[in-house]
Amino acid sequence: MKLPKINLVQSVEFLHAWVLAGNSKPVILWGPPGVGKSAVIKALAEELEYGFIDIRLSQLDPVDLRGVPSIDGDITKWNVPSWLPRTETHGKKGILFFDELFLASRSVQAAAYQLLHDRELGDYRLPEGWIILVATNRPEDKAGIIGGTFDSALVNRFATHFEIVPDVDAWAEWALGAGDVLPELVAFIRFRPELLHQFAEGGIPKGTVAYSTPRSLVAASDILKLELDASLEQAAIEGALGDSVAAELAGFLNIVRTLPDVNGILRDPQGADLPTETSTLYALASLLGKRADRENFQAALDYLSRTSEEFAILAVAIATARDPDLKATKAYINFKIKNKDISI
Repeated sequence: MKLPKINLVQSVEFLHAWVLAGNSKPVILWGPPGVGKSAVIKALAEELEYGFIDIRLSQLDPVDLRGVPSIDGDITKWNVPSWLPRTETHGKKGILFFDELFLASRSVQAAAYQLLHDRELGDYRLPEGWIILVATNRPEDKAGIIGGTFDSALVNRFATHFEIVPDVDAWAEWALGAGDVLPELVAFIRFRPELLHQFAEGGIPKGTVAYSTPRSLVAASDILKLELDASLEQAAIEGALGDSVAAELAGFLNIVRTLPDVNGILRDPQGADLPTETSTLYALASLLGKRADRENFQAALDYLSRTSEEFAILAVAIATARDPDLKATKAYINFKIKNKDISI
């Protein structure tokens, strides 16, 4: 299946413009499990302060969409489900999100067809200010399409289709902002970008339960914040990311936790020892980004300027995500002028 590929930041940009323009035709996002399709749609609703209803179609029967019938005299009427948007209950504007569309049974897909096509379901009509957005896995993921095929008439009802692909820059930008992911975990993915999503190019190997995706990396960050006993922490990380990625992350975190004295670096940025290992430099950049403040920001950048610019860029991204006021410092302004082609 060939679709235009975009990253999560681009999907937000498009959906934001599409929804605010008042378009009513639905849009569908395809992509591998855990890439963040559902998260960006929910975040869009929160940003716009729209109502948001998340429906997992794979969990529904046709009657859950159509409603339960009742007899009024000699007429059969359908009792519309309470979750369908109503202006008086759910607000004048909102997003009705259908997740796992093609994992739903054929009969449920058929019931959803009328809503997607006509914005109607029996006597019910979707309020004017509401739009339907849809997410689903790809056929090659073997995780989201019944029988590996889909109804061509149904997919033709969407205004446009996008395949969401993992992008390290886009994920890091989100992770350091709204994602609230630990900076050292972001640095790890910068160091090993292929681990942002292990199976983005195709199906998940049979029997694989835990593997690295943007979603499971957020879970790993949440686990690390618990500051558990080392053995329990490692077991929990393995359960989130799989044993091989967890082992690599443990090695990287060990570097972070045994780095040289940061205070010494900030006191003498030009004379302090400079590591040669790439992994150590990524770890050091994350730590300096966490420690940066208005007084030492310039010293941190002076030290990292002795390395490749990618490490300074990482430190700046971490520092300014944690403290946006640093963007008003002379150190940041000068760095931005020097690196004007880089979005930070």
